[in-house]
Amino acid sequence: MVGSILAFLGLWAMLAAIAVSYDLTARRAAKPEALTDSLAALDGVGAVIALRRDEPLFRPGDRAEFYFKVLKGAVRNCRVLADGRRHIGEFFLAGDFIGLDAAESYAFAAEAIVETTLIRYSRRKVEAMAADEPRIGLSLVEIMRAGLAAAHERMLLLGHMTAMERIASFLLDLSTRRGDGRVSLPMTRTDIGDYLGLTMETVSRAFSQLKSGGIITQQGLHELTIAKRAALVELTKP
Repeated sequence: MVGSILAFLGLWAMLAAIAVSYDLTARRAAKPEALTDSLAALDGVGAVIALRRDEPLFRPGDRAEFYFKVLKGAVRNCRVLADGRRHIGEFFLAGDFIGLDAAESYAFAAEAIVETTLIRYSRRKVEAMAADEPRIGLSLVEIMRAGLAAAHERMLLLGHMTAMERIASFLLDLSTRRGDGRVSLPMTRTDIGDYLGLTMETVSRAFSQLKSGGIITQQGLHELTIAKRAALVELTKP
């Protein structure tokens, strides 16, 4: 993770240098939707690609020639540790960018969790556009800043929270990303366990307890609703 963060900071510094000429008042006034609009221009240099379930987007050590954005579906980035265990570093859902933290090569593998559609951007073209249009560089800096903050929070989560606290925090995070109170769960219980540092059995027990307590309700195979948000928030506290 340290190497990934250092690469992340290196690209952040480069893009921040590109964006520094952008008016400071406009930066302070920028809204999230304005940042999203500024990245719409990237779609003109992107190519739409599709992946089957479990198909790799890239592997560790592949040259980092592209950035990606998820249009539909979900992607996990992962690495197999020396003892054979799999560690999942992040889940990427619709609207998320992938590969912004890569240096010369990708440090992790990225795989489709379900059938997934993405836009693939040439890294060279994106960086050239950011040099010409500082708002693009600024928007990418904001995305990376949020990613770094999330990585720090996850390190604390894994180090100090119980299994139920981890599950509750994970569900609240996913519900925030979707924005309508529901939670999309395209990933398996094993995926969630490898992300949170838990066994699949522990994850399943936690979900069963939340359902029996009426805190969450299942809406389908890959979707649930948080019925008692305040109770779920309470479960994140030590």
